[in-house]
Amino acid sequence: MLTDNYKDLAVKAQSTFQNSLKQAINLADFDASLAEKYSAIPSAIGANTEDFGSPAKYPLEEYLQTLPKKVLDITEKDPVELLKDLKNRKITCVEVLKAYTTACIVASKLTNCVQEFLPVEALQYAQDLDANYESKKHLPLYGLPFSIKEMIPFVGRSVTHGSLCYLDRVVDYNADIVNILVSNGAYPFVRTTNPQSLMMLECVSLSHGRTVNSHNGELTSGGSSGGEGTLNGLRASPFGLGSDIGGSIRCPAAFNGIYGLRTTLGRIPTADYFSCNIGSESILSVTGPLSRSLGTVDLVMKTVIEAKPWLVDPTLVPIEWKKPEKKKYRVGIYWSDNIVNPSPPIKRALSLIKNKLDRLENFEVVQFEPYHPEKVAEILGKLYFEDGARDFRSTLQTGEPLLEQTRWAIDGAEDLDMHEQWHWNLEKQAYRKKFLKHWRDYTDAEGNILDAVVAPVFPNVAAKHETTKYWTYTSQWNLLDYPALVFPVTTVDESLDQPFTDYTPLNELDKYFYEIYDSPSSFSKAPANLCLVGLRYTDEKLVEIAQTLQN
Repeated sequence: MLTDNYKDLAVKAQSTFQNSLKQAINLADFDASLAEKYSAIPSAIGANTEDFGSPAKYPLEEYLQTLPKKVLDITEKDPVELLKDLKNRKITCVEVLKAYTTACIVASKLTNCVQEFLPVEALQYAQDLDANYESKKHLPLYGLPFSIKEMIPFVGRSVTHGSLCYLDRVVDYNADIVNILVSNGAYPFVRTTNPQSLMMLECVSLSHGRTVNSHNGELTSGGSSGGEGTLNGLRASPFGLGSDIGGSIRCPAAFNGIYGLRTTLGRIPTADYFSCNIGSESILSVTGPLSRSLGTVDLVMKTVIEAKPWLVDPTLVPIEWKKPEKKKYRVGIYWSDNIVNPSPPIKRALSLIKNKLDRLENFEVVQFEPYHPEKVAEILGKLYFEDGARDFRSTLQTGEPLLEQTRWAIDGAEDLDMHEQWHWNLEKQAYRKKFLKHWRDYTDAEGNILDAVVAPVFPNVAAKHETTKYWTYTSQWNLLDYPALVFPVTTVDESLDQPFTDYTPLNELDKYFYEIYDSPSSFSKAPANLCLVGLRYTDEKLVEIAQTLQN
């Protein structure tokens, strides 16, 4: 662990980024015309990591206007369709890599979503795939580049999970999930940003600065997989890998209008990642894919699980990825947790989905009531930082400031002794059992159990910076270890999503969020996503239901 002054370490981190950017530009097809456009676009990257630059109001619009048609013809194609072109050799792997690298360079300047480019390694992967086309074209992910969250180990790179003191922690291995994807024809081409401590629903750190939203630069990208959310929200990556212990896949996916799957613990590898509190098993993080393409999420999950990862990672369960049998589904609508009511665009999104489900013959819709959500915060307030945040605070020896959202996350953390930890783990198990009974209470007279619940991901659409101070809508499912699939529904509408009138807040927290949603114009173009939640190991069923909603 380094103890140099954090400002010196921040300069070192930015130097690594800038060197990788130069290499990426050399790889990409940056002609004079594109270089001129690139130099003119707004930048979310400031003079240093405490300067947040001057982001574009609408990054996605700038992105689409900047990139040449030959790049967009590749990057705007659904990755599942692009795979067909790769497998039929209508396009080469190197051509795809160059297009996505070009897109990623533009995305990075607009939103500050890239921690480090991997042009040298990615080119080697792509060239090898092209050279061995006949023997490798059958691979399920042949030629698709993918992005990885910075905290996921990649050989020869430092893994800091947002703490500058770990810049010297250079790993000599790839994470199991990376190896599995590479063996199936995909390859990493960029590492994306994550925040200080990972425990925030935003994405800001002293190693990269602030990552902004792909649709509205005045809003947050979400966190902790914020770089993944924004990069995939701009469609500058076919798919990415994130991690989730309290909402870290789902909030970035929701805020950026894409799909993101919080998998059931034990489905795909996570055990060799880095984070704070390594060794604690009270609440464990999971891995999952993020993509603008639901078909790609399904394919990635199927590919990883068919590789039998439980033979590599002993923490996994040997459950195949099986397409559920078509049947009539029972789906609950979770309108509110009755602590913080959803904002107008989220409430409208819930209504849109309910109306759609009501029109489908093979769906029955019921109203799903919350089950003591106040217990979620009580239990997780103890189990997220069982050591009183000592492990995290030890990373601040460089003088690195404690950021606002991290401060909120660790506020009130207590250093628990062994018996206190046992007590709160028993509370967790008791809550899980009671909640399961609550879920089963929605079983109908014929014995048809509730298949899924449609729920908010956050009280609002993408939040204003430093305001994401509530995560019960996501962390509840971590406490329960239920899979949750985020999916897009609509976007903020200036006329339909006016603030509620004559509204009486439920409490001070509800009042805080009610006042934040001051006008739909403040959240212009922000996506309004929801999530599908199911019982443990029903990940496939959620994808199946989402595919129905997509049609």
